[in-house]
Amino acid sequence: MAWTFMGNTRMHQVLREKGNKLSHVGIFTFEVSADGTISETGTAVNTILPYVKKWPHIKWLLTIMNHGTASIFTALRENTNGAQDTFISEIVRIIDKYPWCSGIDIDLERGGELANRTKANALFSRIYSTVKAKGANLHVNICLPGMTSVGGSVGGENWCVYADLDAYCDTAAIMSYGMSWAGSAPGSVSPRSWLEGIYSYAANAMNPDKIMMGLPGYGWRWQIYDTTENLGTTYRGTSLTYYAAKYWMEGLYNHTGDAPPQPFIPFFSYWDWTDMVPWGLLHVYDFMEGWDTSRETAEPTKHETYSGRKYLTTYLKQQKVTFGAISVDRNGVPDSYSGNAVIGEEYASVLDEEAVLKYTFEVPTAGIYDVAVEIVYPRWDKNSIGISLDGDSQMLSESRLYFLYWRKKFWRILKSGVSLSAGKHTITVSGGVPGVVFYGFRVCSDFSQKATAGEVYYGLKPRKFMNVTGEMVQPDRAFKVTAEVLRRKPESALVWYEDFCDYSEIPTNYFTVLDGSWKIWKDESSDRVRKYSQLEGSGKLALDYAGFSEIHVRARFAFKSSGGGKAGVFLGSIFCCINYDTQCVELYQGSKKLGSYASSFSKTSNADLRSDPSLYTVEMRIRGNKVRVYSGAAYTLRFTATITAETGYVGFMAEKGVVCDLLRLGDAWYYEPYECFDITFPDGRQTTFGRCTRTGISWDNEFELFRVNSDVEEISTRSQDISMDYDFFHSHEMSLECGNDYEMKVVPHDLNVWLSRMYLGDADGFSIMYYSDVDSIVYWANEAAYTYGVSGIAIWSLGQEDMRLWDSMPNQI
Repeated sequence: MAWTFMGNTRMHQVLREKGNKLSHVGIFTFEVSADGTISETGTAVNTILPYVKKWPHIKWLLTIMNHGTASIFTALRENTNGAQDTFISEIVRIIDKYPWCSGIDIDLERGGELANRTKANALFSRIYSTVKAKGANLHVNICLPGMTSVGGSVGGENWCVYADLDAYCDTAAIMSYGMSWAGSAPGSVSPRSWLEGIYSYAANAMNPDKIMMGLPGYGWRWQIYDTTENLGTTYRGTSLTYYAAKYWMEGLYNHTGDAPPQPFIPFFSYWDWTDMVPWGLLHVYDFMEGWDTSRETAEPTKHETYSGRKYLTTYLKQQKVTFGAISVDRNGVPDSYSGNAVIGEEYASVLDEEAVLKYTFEVPTAGIYDVAVEIVYPRWDKNSIGISLDGDSQMLSESRLYFLYWRKKFWRILKSGVSLSAGKHTITVSGGVPGVVFYGFRVCSDFSQKATAGEVYYGLKPRKFMNVTGEMVQPDRAFKVTAEVLRRKPESALVWYEDFCDYSEIPTNYFTVLDGSWKIWKDESSDRVRKYSQLEGSGKLALDYAGFSEIHVRARFAFKSSGGGKAGVFLGSIFCCINYDTQCVELYQGSKKLGSYASSFSKTSNADLRSDPSLYTVEMRIRGNKVRVYSGAAYTLRFTATITAETGYVGFMAEKGVVCDLLRLGDAWYYEPYECFDITFPDGRQTTFGRCTRTGISWDNEFELFRVNSDVEEISTRSQDISMDYDFFHSHEMSLECGNDYEMKVVPHDLNVWLSRMYLGDADGFSIMYYSDVDSIVYWANEAAYTYGVSGIAIWSLGQEDMRLWDSMPNQI
């Protein structure tokens, strides 16, 4: 199937010469309005009549569309002021007007959420029955959005449930194109992961003989050298036909109005072996994926992959310390001790209030020094240690739940800028909370410490290109660097992250079973170091600390086939859960229900429990006597409630069998941003990118976290949105010379910033282009036929495609 949207010469050429390759054609002419009337605004019908006569085997369908206007779909669905009634009569009218047509093609988009399902089904049922009453042989095609499951739309089309609509069509063209668009990050218009998800679902939910796989004949080119605000555009992307893409690759176009000063340079396309499409970099002089660093990376930087992207990120900051000149360096083994203490190979710990550790050291030269100590706070309730220098005692304690170094060795200052005479001095350790571990101390000239997310370096190697006349050329003025980075919305500052991958049994030093029975299942077939794991059982499992009060706690879990009842997270007697029996998210304090939100949940079969569980997320944020309840993969706020404040254990609870693969605790007030990084460019200039401007917050500058100053949602502190797509950040213009090698440094301020790609391009303009050609469409046509067994493909749209395609398509007559 294909549509007559373009109206260009190539469209008419296909209809005139290649009609033997077409089975269905949608005449893209008929536009419905909010009152239900249909007007003819697209391709003039009379221009199609010669082809109708020439190719009688084609089903010529009258395409009725709303151009993606949500208000029109709503009016038709709700029959607002009789709009649906008018629409139905208008369908009959245009069929009567064009009696040679084979039927109709319905293209209604932007139908909203799953709550609209029933009325949308009724609309399509009425359309189908009306057309069939008009003529049993009339054909009904419906254009459906790409869905990977019930509620699985990426574009707000969750009204569509394939299984429901199967009865109301003869064929269904699934519009599985448009994952990438003008306002998205660059990428394949129809990426493999999306197509596979759609057709795995569709071919089981509908009769596959009715389905046509939608494929794009077009592509997009995204400019990536400056912001849309500076360029005066709404989006980065511009759509283009296959031939426009070809002309770019042949050097016929450029970014300065297809005229000097930018050189006209031909470029090769690359082939994306994942999505099976061609793509190109235009006027890009160097290009690095995240992993392509010029120096070896070190902790805490991690190499990761996602959908073919090789990116760098950091999950946990680590402490970076400097000491200057070190005069004394001692481990934690004391010279002497008294009382109840543990002495290890390099550490010591007092176990009661009477125990004392004593260290004597000698300073070689009188002067001003810093004295730093290395310690471990093993738990939230083992969080202080008494240390004295020459009798001057100090209690070093920590109360921040989000403190980064719980259970880790870290350095902190004992005395800064202290005057020490040459000769012997004494440090003693006593008091505080028993169990804090002392690993030693250093006397140094200049102690400093910071929490770091790492740093990486990229080499830049601009080289001249050959232009269309054979001359070696470079940018007319300057170069710019663009960083392609994925940022995320802030999360509560992490207190505990548990995915159960690090143990085979419940670790009793961290957790306590308050009720029931729990075990850990691990995927032993995996070759990953940290194998996917699930907590399994029923009852109450808590972190072994009863002092939690204000907290944010989240769990992700699935109901076993034998399960049901309530499951979720708790603090003391406050229980935030999913109730399978009532199909609601609910909040309790003791036996009193404080709130609920209706939703839909299912159990997971034993066959899918390990490999494909139906996972649900529920969470609560407790601040004082107020609780916010969230659910869903997007952590959507469902309702708030008032409680009596409590202090107690926090954990996961289930009345019947569940599996849980995530338990996360965060601070109730503090957030960790995932957005900001610095780049130091080859000319020495350093620029900070990505930090959102916020109001009503206070910063913890040590860890670069922020606290909301009042009981509000984080999103209310900023006006800037943070996309879950890749963003582009642009340098200033730089005068670099082709033939020279340069280097730049990238330093993330925050966790979970994905460094995806770095581009060095012509300051006058550079861009990325993805498009379809004969090879890509033929590949996916074969997938449609032989992997998913659907009836064919539907190409959007005639006149945009690589014309060589038609020689590769099977005859329809």
